[in-house]
Amino acid sequence: MSNSSVWIKGTVILTIAALIGKVLGMVYRIPLQNLAGDEGLYVYQQVYPVISLALMLSIYSLPSAFSHVLTYYTRQNAQIRFKNVSAVFYLLTTLGFVVALTLYFTAPFFVYLMGDDQLLWPFKMTSLLFLLIPITAFFRGYFQFKQQESIIALSQVTEQLIRVLLIVVSTVVIVNYGLSVYNIGWLATVATLIGVAFAILILVLCYFKYRKTTEEAVSLKLKKVLIPLITGMVVYSITHVLHLIVQLVDVLTMVNSLKELGATFTEAIVSKGVYDRGNPLVQLGLVFGSALALSIVPAIQMNEPSKQRVTVWNQVFAFKLTFLFSLSASFGLVAIMPVLNPLFYLSSDGTVAIQIMMVLVFLFSMIMTLSVLLQGHGIRIAQVKWLALLLVVKWALNVLLIQQYGIIGASLASVIATGLIVVVFYRLWSSRVENKGINRFMLKSSAIVFIMTMMVYILNLLATNFVALDERLQLLLIVIVLCFVGALIVLYCIDRIKLFTKEEQEALNTIPLIKKLRKLGKNGAN
Repeated sequence: MSNSSVWIKGTVILTIAALIGKVLGMVYRIPLQNLAGDEGLYVYQQVYPVISLALMLSIYSLPSAFSHVLTYYTRQNAQIRFKNVSAVFYLLTTLGFVVALTLYFTAPFFVYLMGDDQLLWPFKMTSLLFLLIPITAFFRGYFQFKQQESIIALSQVTEQLIRVLLIVVSTVVIVNYGLSVYNIGWLATVATLIGVAFAILILVLCYFKYRKTTEEAVSLKLKKVLIPLITGMVVYSITHVLHLIVQLVDVLTMVNSLKELGATFTEAIVSKGVYDRGNPLVQLGLVFGSALALSIVPAIQMNEPSKQRVTVWNQVFAFKLTFLFSLSASFGLVAIMPVLNPLFYLSSDGTVAIQIMMVLVFLFSMIMTLSVLLQGHGIRIAQVKWLALLLVVKWALNVLLIQQYGIIGASLASVIATGLIVVVFYRLWSSRVENKGINRFMLKSSAIVFIMTMMVYILNLLATNFVALDERLQLLLIVIVLCFVGALIVLYCIDRIKLFTKEEQEALNTIPLIKKLRKLGKNGAN
């Protein structure tokens, strides 16, 4: 399938960019926690869901909705000038302004739910982000439609690099001068605003350069696309930022629930900080799923009957890729967590809760991909209803389980609620796609991941018998080796049992890294 290589290439580019961004995100959290302690990490994580929500909207959700509309209503070689789609830009800007005002004036209510009034000013500051993200979202949607993922990647990496550098510098200044750790909250927002401003500059410059290379003009009237644009914005936004919304539920419920368990306020916020160690790892694991969901959008449109067979093939292949690689990433993280936790955070506190949380890598990735696939079949409003149910179930389970099991209860609540929606989405999608091999593929993939997980976990146990958990360099080497071994095991098993069809294997061979690892796996087996 020739068009499969296009979105696979886009997935690789966006995965690399997102991976760089997430690694940078991990890097600054480590010194932040090491310098400011779990209390400092707690302060940052209390405002982080809103900051990350804004960034996810601008990178994935809103661009996907805009690209979806452009793909449906225009030809691939059409020239999109600002004046042709300016109404869409003004709509996004207006919505951003409304969200910013709403968030600013409702901040006291959210802070009250958090149980910490010192977070009021940092929380209010986050509202400013929603004044800028419509701009980045608009231009990223345009470049996604034109399948210029490299430009999206450049803006994303630049934005994250500047943000990370400024947050690290701010943390050092706060700690060295003995300032309150609550300053971390609003300074993180300032750093993000500056990063977004640089991203806007890059996107605008690339837009004026790239638009000159196209020929055919098109006009997109808002009245015609308003309904599909808004519904697409809602669905794409919810699915791509679902992990952040789930984090927000934890933000609003965990401290008070832990106090109900018998913890003091200080103990509660430290426990919340320990629990929050898992969230950046989940986001790191979601890199592939997010990139795949973003790049597959132009390839799943059902508006041309002559392309429906290709479209179904793309859908099934995208599902298989998400299932296998996100499941591998999820349980790979579970297996190496006993060394990954002390490597990053200097202690093994909360390891079990974080291991349970890693299952979310698989579940959230599946939701993102299945949501995009369901949109190709016109299923949108139903998704919103089910995702709303997820949040209700998560909130209820948090209140019930945290008071019984502490932070482990919060992890269980997330996995149960999210798993329910994955089952529902899969049933909705599989009933509309004829492919009898999917269930067999899932069974074989699960067996491969089980073998990989057990072997990596055993190697992990053997290695840690000879290494102290406070020796970071040695722990880093163990983690690198275990990740490499896990990848080789998965790729070797894929070849051994011929998990993918011939067409799918040819498409996978367009990814250089996978080709090299598969070759290493074969040589190692021989």
